[in-house]
Amino acid sequence: MMELTLLARVYGDYQNRLIRDFETDLHERTSELDIRIEKVSIDERGHIIVSLDGDDEEFVSNTLAGEYGTTTSLRSLSTGDVYSGQLRDVGKVGYGVYVDVGITNPSMSDALVPLHKLRSQFEMNASVRSIAGSFVLVDNLPVTVEVVHKDERSVEIEAEFTSDFIGQLDTWSNDDHQRLLVFGANRDMIDGALERTNHRQDIYEIERLGPFEFSLRCKRSTRATGIIAAIGPVLRGVPMHLFIPREIGD
Repeated sequence: MMELTLLARVYGDYQNRLIRDFETDLHERTSELDIRIEKVSIDERGHIIVSLDGDDEEFVSNTLAGEYGTTTSLRSLSTGDVYSGQLRDVGKVGYGVYVDVGITNPSMSDALVPLHKLRSQFEMNASVRSIAGSFVLVDNLPVTVEVVHKDERSVEIEAEFTSDFIGQLDTWSNDDHQRLLVFGANRDMIDGALERTNHRQDIYEIERLGPFEFSLRCKRSTRATGIIAAIGPVLRGVPMHLFIPREIGD
């Protein structure tokens, strides 16, 4: 039997539904393979844990790892390498922002993007909260970071945002489409909410940022505030954030 812990996390008010839908989808996708899905669970942070058994367990494990990423150990983390992760506890400390890059061994540890890096990368001499508020750096936002330093003895990781992530924010900031960021939901839930409120035609594109994180790119004539007012009650409890280009950096 093989067990793997995925980088993907389920969280929020719909955590149980998300893990149930994930398991159902996994059973459907592997129905023709020699594999048994023994168990699907989550760790304390919501990372999905999958237990597999069968001749095709290695194939399925590799497929899941490629699609969702996996957690790793601090020892395996390499300085200079790029890792995917999600922001967590933004604004709770004044010396930087933490990124969950999936370090679970020897203990759950996050990478820190320190304040001086934030100020340099965003060209803004301000506090963590001000920078985060100006650029919509919010909890659970999928990001990519480069590890610049690690200390295994003190279990400390320092990182900086990649140019690709900064470029994504620049692209959004210079776009004339407003966006609504929706976290802690799957695509079916978002599609259902838009259809139920008759707003599907107001969305130009639904961008997948992560397995349960999406950016709703509104049509030029549509305001993101109107979309959140409509689908918010349908997806009650799901974190949503406005990304208004003309307000970014203020």
